[in-house]
Amino acid sequence: MRGRFSNAVSRRNLMTCTVLIVAGHCTVTAAADFQPNTTVLRDDSTYNVNADGTFTLDEIVSYRIETDQGVQQRSQFPLHYSTSLQSLDVLDAYTTTPDGKRVDVAPDKILVQQSAENPGAPTFDDGKVKIIVFPAVEIGSTLTMHMRRTQKKALFPGQFSSSDNFLDDKAFKSASVTVHAPSTLQLHVDAIGMQGGQVSSGNGNQQTWQWSIKDTSARAPEFGAPALADHSPRVVISTFPGFEAVGSAYLERAAPQAAVTPKLQALADQLTAGMTDRRTQAEALYRWVSANIRYVAIYLGFGGVVPHSAQAIMDARYGDCKDHVTLLQALLAAKGITSSPVLVNAGSRYWLPAAADPLAVFDHVITYLPEFRLYVDSTAGVAPFGTLPLAERGKPALVTDDGTGHAVLVSLPLSSPETDRVTIHTRITLDSDGNVKGDAAVKNSGVFDWLSRSLFASLPPGTEPQFAARLLTFTGQSGEGNFTHGSARDLTQPFDYSTQFDLPGYAQLPGPGALRIPRGTSDFTDVASAFDVFGPVTRELPLVFPGRHISESIELDLPDGLKVASLPKPVKIASPIGAYASTYSQSGRSITVTRSLDITTNAPVVDAAQYLELRKMAAAVKRDLAAQILY
Repeated sequence: MRGRFSNAVSRRNLMTCTVLIVAGHCTVTAAADFQPNTTVLRDDSTYNVNADGTFTLDEIVSYRIETDQGVQQRSQFPLHYSTSLQSLDVLDAYTTTPDGKRVDVAPDKILVQQSAENPGAPTFDDGKVKIIVFPAVEIGSTLTMHMRRTQKKALFPGQFSSSDNFLDDKAFKSASVTVHAPSTLQLHVDAIGMQGGQVSSGNGNQQTWQWSIKDTSARAPEFGAPALADHSPRVVISTFPGFEAVGSAYLERAAPQAAVTPKLQALADQLTAGMTDRRTQAEALYRWVSANIRYVAIYLGFGGVVPHSAQAIMDARYGDCKDHVTLLQALLAAKGITSSPVLVNAGSRYWLPAAADPLAVFDHVITYLPEFRLYVDSTAGVAPFGTLPLAERGKPALVTDDGTGHAVLVSLPLSSPETDRVTIHTRITLDSDGNVKGDAAVKNSGVFDWLSRSLFASLPPGTEPQFAARLLTFTGQSGEGNFTHGSARDLTQPFDYSTQFDLPGYAQLPGPGALRIPRGTSDFTDVASAFDVFGPVTRELPLVFPGRHISESIELDLPDGLKVASLPKPVKIASPIGAYASTYSQSGRSITVTRSLDITTNAPVVDAAQYLELRKMAAAVKRDLAAQILY
């Protein structure tokens, strides 16, 4: 969502995280079998930049449809723009059929509609979408268009920046980026995987830069990898000399919006009445903003990067991520507590360009409290004070004021075994007919607290039994279950919950036979779930994989007369990226199993070499999890 600091991405990421944790299993397409939906024959962008940061962008794109899916997905091409800041003209658009016939897009088939937004993150803006509906599209057709975008007002006054990504899930025959700008503008560039640089302009008053790629191959997507743009050819250009200047430019317009009014002062005093500890006061104010300001974004004019006033946000009781930050900043200031906005990516981008384009990566705003060296995200809704959602862990971020009046680039806190923990205690009874009945108590901290809250907050009331049955099915179990939990939105207490499950006909008794320890319905955060994402033997791309600690204790009560022939052997696994241990013991009719997993990483992603070590560890842990009790 270029041009906006939006939280819609983080909401989508929550659903992605939930799907990964619940489903776990995936199909990975072999690179040799991968067939991209389109091949880009030409993608040429030309910027003509003005001294005040405004510009025109001419783009000519031509791509060939390669698959039936491509026909369905790429026969209509959407072009987004802001009516108050930009104009957008389609100068030419046509289809070339496989036999070479040109079929022009009729003027009435270039349709304009209001920007479509996620109803879960309601947005009201002056954005429009021009949709080019191409005719006569089939496999082998080539679609060509020429667009001109005019930036009538610079998003940041006097500054120009652009980011062009050539996503490598498709092949490019030819692509280029050309920038013409006054020689008085100092341009800063970061080009990855592209050939070029500054070239002669033939005009002493103008500078020209050009980059290109030719005949690139499509790369098969890899499950769990960072965003395509993080590993595709790309070029970022900016007049900002560095990210400190970006932080200053953001604060120049955002800081006045956090003014403390008498009403805000009164609210802050009311919310912190009787509290003397400053951190306790900050937490109370954070909880109020999290619980009472619903997510609604209104982007009119510069509203994509400039928040509304704190008083207006309080009165309306809604706002987007930067509005949340602004209101919290004002309430904290009313109690003498300093805070500042932090720009970050809330999606799956982990790369930060060397050239300081504010919108190349950043699409979300959170809060930094320098007094406590703490980052908080009130827009997350159910994140406890000081807990960041998974998508923000370890990300590069821009603190607009670190408490000394300077902006600084930081890495947000990583997930780790010390901060992100799950403890599961399960009690299981096996009856003489082979039926299993069990219950588990689950305690969470850190990112697992946030994930569990987010998951249960998203379930319609009363659907927990359906969710439990789905979990059992996903893990090869058959039965029914339920969950018992408190309010996911009560941030004053850790979000612990319990689960119950019944698995009829789980074991064949009286035997002889073999019994695998049931996972039950606590499995979206258990040890086994940590390794559900491991499929291919090798990877080319990094894998997003957070650190954690998970401990499980399982008590299995056996029926009278069932004799255990052997228990699995205890296991200890040491890896450069973590450790795992398990024990098995019997006392009377009760078998006790303990498992402990630690994952320690030095980055939010593991590279291809680390993946091999992690996969080796995963295979050993899975072998132990598959161990059976013989009877």
